[in-house]
Amino acid sequence: MSNSSSVPRRGVLIGGTAAAITGLFAANSVAASAAPAKKPGTAPKPKLKFASDGKFKIVQFNDTQDGPRTDRRTIELMEKVLDTEKPGFALINGDVINGDSKTTTDVKQAINNVVQPMESRGIPWALTFGNHDEDSMPNGTNMSDAKILDFIRSYKFNTNSKNDKIYGESNSQLLIASSKSSKPAFGIWLLDSNRYAPKTVGGQDFEGLMSYDWIRPEQIAWYREASKATEYRYGKVQSLMFFHIPLWEHHHMWFGSQFTSNEADHEKAVKKHSIVGVKNEGIYTGAFNSGLFTALQERGDVRGAYCGHDHVNTYMGNYYGIELGYGPGTGFGTYGLGDAENHHLRGARVFELDENKDGVYTGTRTVFAKKLGLDMGTREQALDEPLPLP
Repeated sequence: MSNSSSVPRRGVLIGGTAAAITGLFAANSVAASAAPAKKPGTAPKPKLKFASDGKFKIVQFNDTQDGPRTDRRTIELMEKVLDTEKPGFALINGDVINGDSKTTTDVKQAINNVVQPMESRGIPWALTFGNHDEDSMPNGTNMSDAKILDFIRSYKFNTNSKNDKIYGESNSQLLIASSKSSKPAFGIWLLDSNRYAPKTVGGQDFEGLMSYDWIRPEQIAWYREASKATEYRYGKVQSLMFFHIPLWEHHHMWFGSQFTSNEADHEKAVKKHSIVGVKNEGIYTGAFNSGLFTALQERGDVRGAYCGHDHVNTYMGNYYGIELGYGPGTGFGTYGLGDAENHHLRGARVFELDENKDGVYTGTRTVFAKKLGLDMGTREQALDEPLPLP
């Protein structure tokens, strides 16, 4: 198990009284039973389907983070993982591109490079947004996350949905139909973890805190209500959830504590939370605790919540009944371990589902470029030309 080390970061950084109480409870109970139950909203129909053998794979790529001439090894890695694993769904979980693009076309080309491995194979796919996907805006590209969403939704196999009523852009719920019927056997939640904290809140700046944004209350309320609607229509549907920036609980799990970050605590946490994988840099959470984890505990339908953002962290574990973990950074055009081993943790995470097994979700594992025969050299290998736009 690797210790946290210094790796260059991205730029930013209860007699009478009891009777009275009993009477009060009884009165409240009558009032509650008299109030009509609120009918949940409408749950979506499944867009995906288990294979005839009842199995399904999800591949998580992360931080492809490059410009219009993407490092060719990023694409090669994605293609090899897809051809080997043959997933029913793949996603790039945030920081799809960087800020190198100078024009709208550049942005589209940068995105097209890394979605073509899925699109050309007819594999349903989606994106979540990270903190870097709008970085070309100061260059005059005018490609906000909202406009990027409109662009990617034009692809035949893209499954992102659009909901202007929810904070953020890449909030989606996807259901996977059973191989035997149209009823969902599992689900996927995608959340937009947003970009950077505002300059001030309540007249106070964020000096001394993480400078990243957090999943907002409106998004959590959307998840909660959509989860209830899904249960109302189909019964409880177990799911996985993906977003870019880690939760505070990703930190708490690794260190086995809330307010300290020492390796002695971590050694105990490894056993307690069955942690596997490595942490080679800090856990760069949002500035505030979003409260999402408690919502997941409340609803009880999310088996695991996986992020990216910290490229050289690959660990996962079981934190009070919910898996928390990272997908490794996929892109060869951004920071890695540094020096001669810079690219040695480039990879993807695979999730396996089997509707014939209890719980459906059977486990997750990582796949790394260094075991797939890719060139691990440190020299950049940019495409001669961007892949043709559709």
